[in-house]
Amino acid sequence: MNDAMVDYHPLAEIMRHDPLPVYEQLRKHSPVHYVEDIDSWALSRFEDVWSAGQNPELYRSPGPALLNGVLDSDEGQRGNSSIFGMNPPQHTILRKQLTRLFSPRAVSKLEPMIRSTVREYIESALPVGRLDVITDLGIQISVRVACTLIELPLSDADLLVNVVRRYFTREPGVEGMPPDAIAAAEELHGYLLDAVRDRRRRGVDGDDALTTYFGFQPEGRPLTDEELADHLDILVVGGTETLPKVFAGGIIQLHRHPDQRAALIADPSLIPMAFNEIARYEMPTQFLTRRATRDHELRGMEIREGQGILFLYRSANRDAAEFDEPDRFDIHRNPTRILSFGHGAHVCLGQHAARLEGRVMLEELLATVPDYSLDEDEVVPERSEFVAGYVSVPIHFDPR
Repeated sequence: MNDAMVDYHPLAEIMRHDPLPVYEQLRKHSPVHYVEDIDSWALSRFEDVWSAGQNPELYRSPGPALLNGVLDSDEGQRGNSSIFGMNPPQHTILRKQLTRLFSPRAVSKLEPMIRSTVREYIESALPVGRLDVITDLGIQISVRVACTLIELPLSDADLLVNVVRRYFTREPGVEGMPPDAIAAAEELHGYLLDAVRDRRRRGVDGDDALTTYFGFQPEGRPLTDEELADHLDILVVGGTETLPKVFAGGIIQLHRHPDQRAALIADPSLIPMAFNEIARYEMPTQFLTRRATRDHELRGMEIREGQGILFLYRSANRDAAEFDEPDRFDIHRNPTRILSFGHGAHVCLGQHAARLEGRVMLEELLATVPDYSLDEDEVVPERSEFVAGYVSVPIHFDPR
């Protein structure tokens, strides 16, 4: 078998609309697949992505700029100065400093705020009998948690929701980011740069992520304001866009599997395990990238130093070699390994916050409107080469 049997390109239109059959073909026929025009290799099997994530010396950040969700080379290079583009030992030092803010114990302190806010948004929808679990709930919660962790004004939450949503908007026939999405990326960066400068004027002492970044000195020098804004870009985008898609996907799957929804209603203690399966099944991130640091062989393919490496996370989470009947949704699955939050040195910094948000939203929604209905004709899917999922998922229930 070789890569000629599979037609795959990360920016191809089919990857926005129906990527799972392509991923299946990659896993079967070309698990280490060469994409010639970007001189990169795509890894589609779970074990390969898992092992590569544990080897930052061989697979280093940043990966090809083209594949970081942008087409403009200057915009692509911007993310290279963030934590996403760093490598050990500096990456290890910074993550260790940030971990105290994002640990399970630290984020658990946010639960009362998250729960009261979730209840507020659900209760506001009760009189109308309709709630979009993305726009009216998921993204509202995730952006407020991100603002709290970074110490951005909660009054700016709606502004950030709008900008991030535009950032991920795609247009049919336009490869990569359309002009308004690029403009949104610039607006977000400008907002965060202003926030950094304002914080510097007011004083940098505090107990939040931005304070940590102010004190971080890679190569013996403090970060510039531009570099600080780059770091916040990653925290804001990562913290506000993917979780709502995962959560909304879970609401759809529980609608399709009423027996499993009934099990969670009867026993809410199953919700953390159910959210783990939701995160596996509804993994939104199509891929992240690295770059090979030396020549080596993988599954018989010769990878050269400097070539790009694509970690196909959505594919890996559907690998039958790792998961029994991977296309079956099962809240009782409880696998020992998933790749929904990455793995290795670059494992998602906000995974514990995401798990907390997802658990609380499921608990409150199923407790308040357990009999919700969903018309799948109303669901609006995301059409992005980089992040899959949904833009709008409205549910309905009896007004009260």
